[in-house]
Parts: sequence; C-alpha cells; structure tokens
Amino acid sequence: MKKITFLVYGFFILWSLVSFAQDGAVKGRVLDGAFPLPGATIQLSGTQKNASTDFEGNYTITGIAAGNYEMTVTYLGYEKASQSVSVEAGKVTPVPNIIMKSTTDELEEVVVSANASRRLSEAKALNIQKNSISIVNVIAADGIGKLPDRNAAEAVQRIPGVSIERDQGEGRYVAVRGLPAEWSSTTMNGNRLPTAADEGASRATAFDFFPTEMIGYVEVAKALTPDIDADALGGSVNFITKTAPSKFTADATIGAGYNEKTNKGIYSGSVLVGDKSKNGKFGYIVNLSQWNRNWASDNFEARRSGDEGVYRLELRDYTGERQTTGFNGGFEFNPNEKNKLFVKLNYGKLLDKELHYKHRIRFDKFNDATGTGRVELQNIYNELNFDFYGAEVGGKHIGNKGVLDWSAAHYSTEFYYGNVPDSKNNSYYSVFFKQDGVGFNPAFIEDRGNGPRAYWNTDGGTMNTGNMFDYLSDSNFQDSADKMNFTTLELYKVNVKERDNIVATVNYEFDANDDLKLKFGGKFRDKDRRATFADEFYNWTGNGATPKLSDYGQYNILQPGRTDYLNELGTNIGNSFGPVLSKNGMNQFYHDNFSNGNLTLSEADSEILENGGGLGRNFDVDETHTSGYGMATYKISDKLTFLGGIRATYTYTKVTGYQFDVTDENPDGVLSGVVKTKKYLSLLPMVHLKYTPEENTNLRFAATRTFTRPDFGYLVPGGTYIAADNEYDGGNPDVNPTYAYNFDLMGEHYFGKLDVVSAGVFYKIITDPIFMDTRQGNVNGHTGVEVSQPLNGDNAWLFGAEFSGNKKFDFLPGFLNGFGVQANYTYTKSEMTIPGRAGKTSLPRQGKHLANAQLYYEKGRVNVRAAYNFKAKYITEHGTSGLKRDDVYYGDYSALDANISFKLTNHFTLFAEANNLLNQKLEYYYGDESRPKQVELYGIRGQIGVKWSL
Repeated sequence: MKKITFLVYGFFILWSLVSFAQDGAVKGRVLDGAFPLPGATIQLSGTQKNASTDFEGNYTITGIAAGNYEMTVTYLGYEKASQSVSVEAGKVTPVPNIIMKSTTDELEEVVVSANASRRLSEAKALNIQKNSISIVNVIAADGIGKLPDRNAAEAVQRIPGVSIERDQGEGRYVAVRGLPAEWSSTTMNGNRLPTAADEGASRATAFDFFPTEMIGYVEVAKALTPDIDADALGGSVNFITKTAPSKFTADATIGAGYNEKTNKGIYSGSVLVGDKSKNGKFGYIVNLSQWNRNWASDNFEARRSGDEGVYRLELRDYTGERQTTGFNGGFEFNPNEKNKLFVKLNYGKLLDKELHYKHRIRFDKFNDATGTGRVELQNIYNELNFDFYGAEVGGKHIGNKGVLDWSAAHYSTEFYYGNVPDSKNNSYYSVFFKQDGVGFNPAFIEDRGNGPRAYWNTDGGTMNTGNMFDYLSDSNFQDSADKMNFTTLELYKVNVKERDNIVATVNYEFDANDDLKLKFGGKFRDKDRRATFADEFYNWTGNGATPKLSDYGQYNILQPGRTDYLNELGTNIGNSFGPVLSKNGMNQFYHDNFSNGNLTLSEADSEILENGGGLGRNFDVDETHTSGYGMATYKISDKLTFLGGIRATYTYTKVTGYQFDVTDENPDGVLSGVVKTKKYLSLLPMVHLKYTPEENTNLRFAATRTFTRPDFGYLVPGGTYIAADNEYDGGNPDVNPTYAYNFDLMGEHYFGKLDVVSAGVFYKIITDPIFMDTRQGNVNGHTGVEVSQPLNGDNAWLFGAEFSGNKKFDFLPGFLNGFGVQANYTYTKSEMTIPGRAGKTSLPRQGKHLANAQLYYEKGRVNVRAAYNFKAKYITEHGTSGLKRDDVYYGDYSALDANISFKLTNHFTLFAEANNLLNQKLEYYYGDESRPKQVELYGIRGQIGVKWSL
C-alpha cells in the first residue's frame, strides 16, 4: 500500500506544478446527434496541436498559448466541421458540443436518422483505427448488434487475426494471431480480470459470462504501447463497457427462439436507461441483460493408448439449461470543466444446469469366447456456477499543460458447483452402473497382443466414421435395466475463487511542446487465488444386494433425445440405449444410500489430498504486479509520427501447496505443506512509427517486447513421489515467464465513404515457451527419479500475414447499392522445438488459416447480414512419443450465422437471428481425421424478437 500511496502523491504533485503554467487548455465533445463519435480528429489552426476523441467522444488539448483559434474537425463518413474558440491563460475553456453531419446517403432517410446510436458503426470503428498511431482494430456496440453474437467472446470473432474457443457451441476464450488464449490479454475497461472461470488453472479469461449488451466498444491492440499491460504475447482485447449518454436514452429488447437439438426454447431480454443532467454535471447509465437457453450436444469420445487401438468409446448425450445474467452501471460527476469523477459497477453470472448420460463401450472387456463385452452407464447431473463482480472508481483532471487520470478497482470471480446432490457436497454428481454380457459384433474387435481393441483405418483396422457404430449390430446388444448393476457413486468437487483485491492505476500526459507529448504512469495489482479439489468415489458396502437400475423403476426414463442422437452421422444408435435414471432418480439414490452407511469412500479410487491426489488442483496463489512506464509521442513531420517508450513490470508470486511422499518408511504416504516464491522484473521496450503519405493512407511499423506469466497450473509447488516406481509428478514454481519480440508492419487505405483495405505481416520471436517434460533427475535426496513437470523449452517463432477489406457497393444503381461485403484472412506459421522430440513442430493451438466473410444489405428499413467464420486445424497436445499419430489436433471448423432486422417505426425494430447454420461437427483427433478422439455436434439455434428505442 505504501508503494501505491507514494505513486499517487508523486503524480498529484507533478500535476499540480504543471497545472499552474500560464498556458491554457480546451476540452469538448464531438457528437452525432446525442451520441459520441470516437476517433474524430481535432486540429487547432496555426499550431501543430491536435487530438482525437476518446470512446465517449471527448477531447482535450493542453499547453495552448492564449489567443483566438479556429478548430477543424474531420471524421470519416462525415462532413468537415469547424468551431471558433478563445483560449485564456491559466484556464480550461469548455467548447460547445460539435455536431457532425453525415455524408452517407442512407442516413438522410428519416427512418434511420431517428436513432443515431444505430448508425455508422463502421465509421466509429474505422475512425479510431485510422487515427491511432499503433495497430488496433475496433468494433462498436451497434456493429456487434448487427450479428447474433451473444457474449463478449463471440463479439470479437469477426476481427482479423482473432479467433475464439468454444464450450458447448458458445464462445468462451479469445485468442489473437494464432497464439493460445492464455498468451493474449483479455481485459475490461483496461484491466485484466481474474480467471477462475472453470476448473482449469489457466490465466485465460473466459468471457461467456458477459453479455454483449453490456459492451460499448471492443478494442484489439495487436502491437502494444507502454501504457497497456504488457502480459500479452498475441495482443490485448479490451472490452469497454457502456457509459452515460449525453441525453436521456432508453432501450429494451425481448426475444424468444428455439434450439433444434433440444426441441426447447430460448429467451432473452435487456433494458438500458441513461441520462445526463441539464447542467452536464451528473450522468448515469444502467443496463441489465438476461439470456436463458436450453441447449444440447451429441458427443462421442475415444480412449486409446498409442497405436494399440481404442479400448473404450464414450457416447455422451448432453442436455441442459444455461442462464446468463449481466449488469452494467456507470455513474459520473463533473463538478467543473477541469474535473470528472466516475464509478463503474459490473456483474456477470453464468448458471449451467447440465443433465448428462454417458454410455461407455468397453472394448477391453470383450470376451472372444462368448462374443460379449461390457457397457457402463453414467447418470450425471450438476449445476455449474460462475460469478463475476467488478467495481471501479476513478477520475480525470485537466490542467493547463496536461491531463491526470487515476482509478482504483476491485474484481472477483468464482467457479463452483451448486447444491447437488446437497448443500454439503456441492459436486459434479455421477451414479455409475455396468452391464456385462452385452453382445458386440466381433468383426470390429481385434486382440493384437494388447487386449481387445477397436482399430481405425489408420491402424489397419476396419472401423471408420462411416461404420464405427456397427459393433452394435449384434442382435444381443441391448441395455437392460434389470442387468445394470450399480458400481460407484462419484462426487467431483471443485471450487476456485480468484480476486484482484486492488488494481490501482495512475497516468499523466502532457505536451512538452507542439510536437512532443509525454506520458507516464504506474499500475499496481494485488491478487489472490484459492483452489480446492476432490474427486471422491463411493462403493457399495450395504447389507443387501448391490442395487440394480431396475430397483428404481419409478425413476427409470428413456434417455431424452435418444432417437436423434448423432443423427447427423446417419446413425440410429440412440435406439439401442435402454432406461436411465432421471434427475429425481439420481437424487433419490443419493438420499437412500449415502448417509445410511450403504456407501463407503474408496480412498484407492479417489483423488483426494489425504492420499496424495489432486495436488495440482489444491493450491493457493498470492501475487502482486507493480508496473511503471514512460513514453513519448513525437511528430517528426506532418507525415511521420514516432511513439516510443518502456514498461517495467515487477512480479512477485507466492504459491502454497502440498508434497506427498510414499516411501518404505511411510508406505501410506506423508502429506506436507510446501511454500515457494518467485520474483522477476520484465523490461519491455516498445517503438511505433506511423507514416501518412496522404490523408487516407497509413503505414505503421512496430517493434515491441511483451511477455506472459506461467499458467497457475504450472506453478504448483511440490508433487507426488512414489518410491516403488521411483517416479515424481509435480509442478514447477521456478518456471520462467515466456517472452516475445514482436515485429509488425501494416498498411491501410481508406476510399469511398466507409471503404478500406489493409494488409500487413508480423513476426514473433518467442523465448522460454513452457512444455511438459519427463526426464531423469533427483528429488528430495532420491536419485535417478523419472520426473514429470513443466519446463521452459527452446525458442520458437511465429510468422503471419493479414488481409482485410470492407466495400459497400453504393456505386450500383437502385436496390443494389445496399449490398456490401467485409472479409479478412490471416495466415500464420510457427515452429518450436520440444526437448527430447525429434524434429520441429508448431506452437500449440496455432492454426495456419483464419478467415471471416460477411455479406450484408443495408438500405432504408432493412439490415441483413450473413457471417462465415473459418479456423483451420491446429495441435492442442503434443504426444510424448514425438510421432504425429500421438499428437492431438483440433479439426477444421466453420460456422455460419445470420441476422435480419426491419425497422417498423422510429422506435420499433423487428429482428430474427440464427446461429450454427452449417451445424458442422467439432472434432479432435489423433494424427488425422480417421482417428477421432472427440466429435461433438450442437444443432442450429435461433430467435426472433423486437427492439424498442426511445
């Protein structure tokens, strides 16, 4: 806290000194009607001084000699505007709002001009990009609303070089320029958020909890400047929440739809209210969003060991209901023209009620003599919760020479399971049964010395995705409730809570002279993360016979949606599924048997701390990040601008976990606590050049250094040592962060009213990437131990090329001039060496090709868009053998979404939207597509609704 206090006092003293200089300053706002125009350029006549408006349309120019000036305002797609201003020494002069007039023909139509907040989203985004010195892409709220993207992650998938990773068909993680999601920074209002979004231990932020209705703008910085948190190798994606409008505004949306795979409904609604007082001193915005949807997915997953074929095939049938709730509140107070104070409050919640039936086909239990094998049934129910809370208070203070801004924020996230099966055992809850003696078709099963297996084509076998379910063609294959015997009950317990207790930021920017602008600042973050985990298995020890599924006859149901299971693959396998336990049946089984002694914990099967299990999932992290930076923006000439500086970030990490040792002296194992710390300073220089040969053409070059901290899961202290096997499996709190030198060259040209083409290349030299290693070493005095833990690997590199274009066909006659197209393509190639593995391989989750295309029609009352998204295959896991057949790939994935809206009146708009129209399967595979590991299908969903705007 002393560091923060010293930092704040220092900035306030400096700000006070320069504020008493006898130059003057001006401040104002550029609007389209009542709505801000970010990215407008303001030039002060007779000087080199200029400014660009921020996301709220505000601008400030400081260090102006007293006198009378003419201000010129330019904005792509709008007519040039001018304003006279008289500057007084020692004062900040407020300039009346500058109202811009559009040059775009369709905006002159009454039906469109009635609601300026929905106009020219492309213009807002393109103006910010055009005027930025660095390489950025921007989308505005009204642009997001033109497509059926329902959460923050999905909102950015249309941006060049940006891709998303999905969960149950919905966007979750954001990745930039072909690098893993945890290697990019995803922030809200400039602050990176806690990441306890699932049971993993990644630093990637999952944004499926945050609805798009909360977002004002999204800014993607692909080459960072020193005033941005630099823990981002790929880039930084900043979600900027909505702020108070300049006059009273009210919006409401309601929609209802249908999910084809569940045959059930989808419901959504949102409301927004905002206003500013007549004297402009007080402003507020409040918006609330709710999205409830029934969802389903059909999935099969193969379990195999090297080239030994598939020993188990899991047929997974998911249904559920998701509820996403979002709240955004923004409040501001402007006591005078020099000062502004604000408060931002944010809340997001994802509740996922999942009912899941899993049939496990055990090829390894096949008996060739009887021609029968085993089928296992898992009945699963859980209520997954993710809660997010955020609060920020801050201010902006304008002096005669410069501008000081500051903020203090707190963020908290928590992942946990609800009261299933009860409030004492919040779990992912499963009840297991098995049935032996089930007939399989023996033609599809072989024993090549490793036990019975099913083999794909690649292995020289007969199974492929066309006939892989023919093993069920035996007439004796039948699930039967009276032959399904209970085996075990599982309580899978996870709780992860992560908090950024305080995030304090101070920035100061001032004009040294007409050509030189200086900026420096600091940031401090205090973080803690608490994670607990247990996977408990309970076996039958009751007096009576082991229960059968038929004993719960009143709770036996036919599996929901079974007849349509995997019907996209041309199979009727669901007809083979017998009865399953209903959700009420699962609860009844628990209450009948758990508390009365019929079930006993099996420590041998369970993964709990007491037996050395889950060490990599039970650990605490306390971490502080302290950063300072300085940067200069120098206008070398009218055409060439330089931005350069350095950011220094000091990281202190303390990790508290466990060590478990099994030795001859302690055959049951000894659990002990372990505490490890690590400190490091990251020095990150950054240089940008922007060359503008003429008004509508930009060429940018950037050379930057960035880094990413190791995932929490890599930092686990301690591990498990088993003397009998002389093996140690653990984390590595000494692993170093990964750094990258980034080089970017991008060019763009604007033509017509809102048309642009851009192209560029980028190259990254990556040092110390982290990989999982197995080697011989020494542990706790034991020699020759086979040690498995994360280590830093050799250097890697990534090269990419990016192309983007936006063209409205307004040169065509009549009806046709409403058509337009947006398209972008990104190519990336990478190479890395994994010690102990022969040859080179690519970085994990780096796909070579990424493409987006939108065909749209906007004219009068009608807006129609169809958006196609493609991401090429990439490696998710590198196999330990070094052979391609053991590498796990995520296959090519394509998606097509569409939206149509029709403006009934100045206040009401009808809309219809559809997602996943191609219904392409999501798949992971070993080596190539003929050896699938996981295949999942989600079906088509859509909704219709009405929007009302005052």
